[in-house]
This record gives sequence, C-alpha cells and structure tokens, in this order.
Amino acid sequence: MSNKTYNDLLCETSEILVEATQADEAIFEAGATERTALQPLLSEIRIRYTVLLARLDTVYDQLLQPQKRIIVRRLLEGCLGRLIEIKHDLVELHLSDYTYDDDEALAKLQVTPFEAEPIVPQYFIRERKEEVNSRRQFVIDTLTKLGYEPPKPQPLVLTEQQAVLIIQSHERARQGRLRGQFMKEIRLLKEKGRDQKSEMSASAATAIQRVWRGFIARRETRRRKREEQLLIGMDLPPYTPSLALKRAEEVKEYRRTLQAERDKEYKEALDTIEEQLRKQHGVKINEQIGDELRRWISEYYERTERFPELPSEESGGSRAMYSRQGTGMDSELSKSPVSSKESKRSKESKDKKNNKSEENNKVKEEEEDINMYKCNASAFLKDLVNTNEEFEDIWKFKDNIEDPHERYYKDVVERDKMVKIEQEIRNVVDEMMRSELELLQAAYDRDRQIKSKKSKKPQKARRGGKKSKKKKEKDLTPDRTTESLFEELVSNGIIRPYPLTKIDDFVGEKCYVGSQWRSQGQEPTPCLGDIRQLIKEYCILPLGSEHVRMNAPLVRSVLISGPSGSGKKMLVHSVCTETGAMLFDLTPANIVGKYPGKSGLIMLIHLVMKVSRLLQPSVIWMDDAEKPFVKKIPKTDKTDPKRLKKDLVKIIKGICPEDRVIFIGTSKYPWDAEQKLLFQCYNKIIQIPKADYGSISMMWKTRLHRAGALSPRLDISCLARVSDSYTIGTLLAALDGVLTTKRRLQLRIRALTAHEVAVQLSSREPIYAEQEASAETWWYKTPLEKRRQKAIQMLLEMQQEGEEKDAKK
Repeated sequence: MSNKTYNDLLCETSEILVEATQADEAIFEAGATERTALQPLLSEIRIRYTVLLARLDTVYDQLLQPQKRIIVRRLLEGCLGRLIEIKHDLVELHLSDYTYDDDEALAKLQVTPFEAEPIVPQYFIRERKEEVNSRRQFVIDTLTKLGYEPPKPQPLVLTEQQAVLIIQSHERARQGRLRGQFMKEIRLLKEKGRDQKSEMSASAATAIQRVWRGFIARRETRRRKREEQLLIGMDLPPYTPSLALKRAEEVKEYRRTLQAERDKEYKEALDTIEEQLRKQHGVKINEQIGDELRRWISEYYERTERFPELPSEESGGSRAMYSRQGTGMDSELSKSPVSSKESKRSKESKDKKNNKSEENNKVKEEEEDINMYKCNASAFLKDLVNTNEEFEDIWKFKDNIEDPHERYYKDVVERDKMVKIEQEIRNVVDEMMRSELELLQAAYDRDRQIKSKKSKKPQKARRGGKKSKKKKEKDLTPDRTTESLFEELVSNGIIRPYPLTKIDDFVGEKCYVGSQWRSQGQEPTPCLGDIRQLIKEYCILPLGSEHVRMNAPLVRSVLISGPSGSGKKMLVHSVCTETGAMLFDLTPANIVGKYPGKSGLIMLIHLVMKVSRLLQPSVIWMDDAEKPFVKKIPKTDKTDPKRLKKDLVKIIKGICPEDRVIFIGTSKYPWDAEQKLLFQCYNKIIQIPKADYGSISMMWKTRLHRAGALSPRLDISCLARVSDSYTIGTLLAALDGVLTTKRRLQLRIRALTAHEVAVQLSSREPIYAEQEASAETWWYKTPLEKRRQKAIQMLLEMQQEGEEKDAKK
C-alpha cells in the first residue's frame, strides 16, 4: 500500500479517537453511576480502544514519516494504557476478572468478538529484535560451552539379526513388485490381441461416453461447491501461503527497511541542524537574554532600591519572571520566605483538613449505595486527548508535496531545536547573572557600610509527604558486570531458553453468551479464548511498554492454575515470546542443590532480582507454585519446596512500577497449599477451565487443516464430542500418536477417521470429576470470588428488606 493509504488511515483513526475520548470523558464527568448503566458504556469504550489499538499498530508499523511516527507511538501507548485501565474498572465493576463483551456494543460498532480482543503491538519485538536475538544467542552459546546440547531424536540401533530380517523383507517385496509388473504386462498383451479380433460396437462407445461425461460433471460440481464454500467461509483453503500474502509481506518488509533509513536520516539531522543553529544564533540569543535581564534588574532597582533574586533553574529561571505580573514590593519575587511558625500553622491546618476529609469520606462510603460505582482516575486520557489535538493541529493536513518519500520536516526540527537552544542559553545566562547580582549586592553593602552577611546557601526544596520507608537493597555484587552475572545464572539453569510461541497459538473460542447470562443474574463459565485475552491484558500488554507499565494499574504476580496439559507452560512461554522477555526459572525442582545454605539463598534472590531489572522485561516463573505453601511435604519429595516460602512475598513486593518484571506461578493442585499465604503472593488468579465444545472443535479443525488431514469424511462434531473431558495437550499428543510419518503418506489414499483418534484417546487419562470438583471448590475461596459472593449476598439482603417494607405498606 502507498504512503497516502496509511496517512488517510491515520486521519480516520484520529476522528474515531475523538469520538472515543469524548465518550470516555463523559463517564468521568458523570461521576458515580449505577453499575447496570455503567457496564455497557465501559464495554463499548473498551471495544472502541481495541479497534483503535489495531489501527494505530498498523499505521505505526508501516508509516515512513519519522516525526509522525513519534506522535503515533504516543497515541498507541495512550490507547494501550487506557485499555488496561478500563479493564481494571470492569473487573471492579463485576468483581470478576472475566469481562465479557456486550452484544449491543459489538452490533453497534460492527465488530466481531475476535476483533474485540486486544492485539499485541508489533513494535514490542520489532524495535528490540537485535537485542532479543543477541540475548537468546548468548544463552544458547553459554549452554553449548557447558556441553549442553538440545535433545535430538535417538538413532535406531539394530542388532545384526534385526537388520538381516529387514533387508530380507524389503528384497522379497522388491521381487514381488517385479513379478506383479511382469504378469500385468502379459495380461495386457492377451487383452490387446482379444480386442483386435472384434470391433467396438456403438452401444459400448455410448456407455463409455455416458460414464465419462457423468464423471466430468460430478467433478465440476464438486469443484464449484468447494469454491462456493471457500467464498462464504464454510471451508478452509489449503494450508499453503498464497503468492498474494507473500507479496504483501515482502512489501511490508521493504517499507520497514525504508523506515529505518528515514529514522537514521532524522536522527542525523537533529544533530546537524542543532549545530548549525548554535553557530548562527547562539551568540545573538545570548546577548538578547543578557540585555533583557540587565534592563529588568535596573528597572527593579529603580523601583525598590534593592536587587532582586532570580528564581532557581528548577522553578523556571528568568523565564518564570516574565509570566508573573509586576515587579514591585508586592511581587512574589520580593517576598521573604515563609517563617517556620507559619509553616507549622499551615501544616496543622492541612492535617485538620485531611482528617476532616477522611472522616467525610468514610461517612460517604458508608452512605454510598452498593449499586453505584465511580471509575478510577486515568493517567492516560488527558495525554491522549492532548496528543490527538496536537496531531490535528500540526500534522493532520501537513503534506510535503515536494517530498513524496515521507522524509523529515526541516522547519519542525528547526523550531523545536530553537526552543531547546534558547532554554540552554537562558540557563547559562541566569547562572552568570546570579553571580553578578551577588557581586553587586556585596558592593552595595560596602558602600552603605553594612556588614555583609554570609550568603545563605539555597535551601533544598522539601519533598512533600512522608519519606519512603523502603530501604535501598545492598548490592552484593558491585564489582561484577552484567554479562558475568548473566552467564552465571545461565550456567546454573536459572535463566533458560524457551520455545518461541505466539499467544494466538493458544487456540480457543470466547464465551459468546457471557454478557447475556450476567444480565440474567447468572455467572457464565469462561472459555479458553477468555483466558488468552486475560493473559494479554494482565501480562503481555503492560510488560511490553515501559510507559504503560509505569502508569497503568500494577499487576506484580499472576497464578495460572489448571490440570496437566491445559497449556500453562505454553502461556508462560508466549508471554516471554511476545514481549522478548528473559525467563528466570525458580521452580523448586530446578534450584535443588544450587546456592546452598542461607547465604546462598540470599545470593540467589539478589542475583535474580538484580539481573531481571538489568535485562528487563523479565518473567520470573515458578512451576508447582503450591509446593512452597504445602502443609506437609511427602517424604519422597527431596526438592525442599519450602526453601523460598518466606522470601516469595519479599520478591513480589520488591517489584516496582518502574520494573518491567512479572512473577508468574503455575500450579496443578493449588488447593493443596495454605490459601492465605498463596493469595498473599499472587495479585491475580487465572484458572484454565475445561475445554468447551467450541474450543475443541476449533482446535481439531485448525490442527488437522495444518497437517493436511482435514477431509469432508471426517466428522469434526463427532470428534469434538468424543474428545470431551480431555485437555487440549492430551488431544494434541493423541493426534501426534495417530499422524505418524507412515500415516501422513497414506492420507491422500485413505482419509483420517474419528475412530482412529478415539482409539488413541482411549489409552490416555481424562480430567476426572473429582479433580473438577476440587478446582471448583477452590475457586470459590479466591479473594475476588469471595468479594463477588459477598456483594451478591448484600444485594439479596437489600432486595428482601425492600420487599418487606413494601409488604408492610
């Protein structure tokens, strides 16, 4: 696509963004609103920002103009942060992590449920591609030095007798094929001689024509039927990349190389233009600012008969003077600093006001109805609106007709650099003026025969609020480089390589009736597609952007629970893949015998926290997350799982908003742990449900299509019904067991049947009812689910009270 296409798309997106931000601001202006009325509004705005995120990601990925890309990046991160904020508002609104899309909002915006799922922006990995690849290669090279080799398929080792038997069977088969070919040639010669004796009759020729024409008609009908099904989406095309898709990807890659060239030109121009402007205007600006300040000082002295004090550089310097009104005795510049008594009084009055406000807030909270909800303040909305206004004012209609290749705008660079140069020169001139004023004041005091008082050092501005009680951690490895620490953790298996897995490979349908059920007062069961969306919103999207991570609601830790084969490790690997993160493995079985003793444990925690911050984004992973909190450890377990029990909370609480680090635990049996300690560690609990019919049928259709085993004779619906109560991992293992190399070669002759898969599944373990019951019982003990049940109970009590009052009336 051309440059005009992406510029037009950006302008359309800006207009849609105006509508979304206006609707968003209206919610904040309304204040506390009824939950039933607020839910569809928030759901609609969330879908709007999701669509905007996809559009802005496309534009940012392909737009060439470097200065426009900077503002598109700000819009993209603003939409991303606002999307996460709305997600947390919806969670508090429903008291559930699962926020299902409103059907009316989807119909109004003409968006499908899959389009309403947030995408992962491409710049998370694309702009760090070299860094991510170098780190991954460093891990592989370090493991290779240590003698570690990736597991290879074991070669087939045969005895002499087995080899002889295989050779004999192949030789007999070869001789049989030759004999069969020889006999076939003899038979054809006999039949040829027979046909030459009598001529073909007209009826025989007609019969042959009838059969052949019928065959051609049926083949053409099948072809047309398949084309029609492909057109309406009822059938899948062959799993081969088309030439059009390849060509489109090549064009995208070409535009990305042009992007890199434009960015390089722009960065070089920033330095060269700044140097030129300094040479041309630096001396002139210096003289102008100096003359202005000296004139102001002389006017001030004539009015007040004393010399002024220039504001500090932090408060704006001499520029702050021109924004203030007047320079007389009542000016803010000539006022003396506030006395300590006055400051104490102001503090006491502030404390009283704060106490009163806290009491009033408590009273209001008690009086507030449970049906009302007020959205939390946004850290992105204002910046999003301002950025969009800046785009519309400066960039929307700014087209450089002389340069169709989308290079940088020189006039914009010169304007920005002039502002920067002027500020830097002003700071230098201000410092020079402060020293001149000191000399003038000293000379003035000598002339007046006043004892010169020692110039007091400017007091540092006191920071408001209490000092943070958090102590700085001692650096136990101050003299070591990042590379040496990195190599040590890799050699000990704490940092480990992971398979590259996309989050969209976690196949699953979404719950389409969730919004309808909630409107009827029922809590729906989530599907695998909802789990995929949760992982994006809690782990991938905040971790991928530094700006979003610092300002969005903080999620330090996530616990993913589910039976074996449900995809827990795959989700962890997808988080690392989509964000380019390093994986730190603190699984109890992995740290056995490593860093022994109390001092070793302290060093291990220090290294993990230090290196994870240095190599951020990072994912700290613990498999079998329930084991550190198990009451009784089996005697057969020699992994010492309680080794990290006391330090886990410290590790997780030590993760700050500035740290792009997240702690993820995975567990098969979370109900075996002490629940209080478990819930203290993990902010969010995600339970992978049993695979539903829609997700299983989608998985079968996708996997069989990729393997080339999907045929009209294979009943996907029947296969999905047979596969019920099995995890997706078990089903994939069964499919691998069926589709051997020999069976794949036979697919063109003999299509795959559901019976073959069912036979393979019969030897595998399903999810038993007891395990499902244990998981359901444990889920009702999670903190958020307890809050939801408590809120439902309060609503029921309020309804009963209302009915009793109506009955009395």
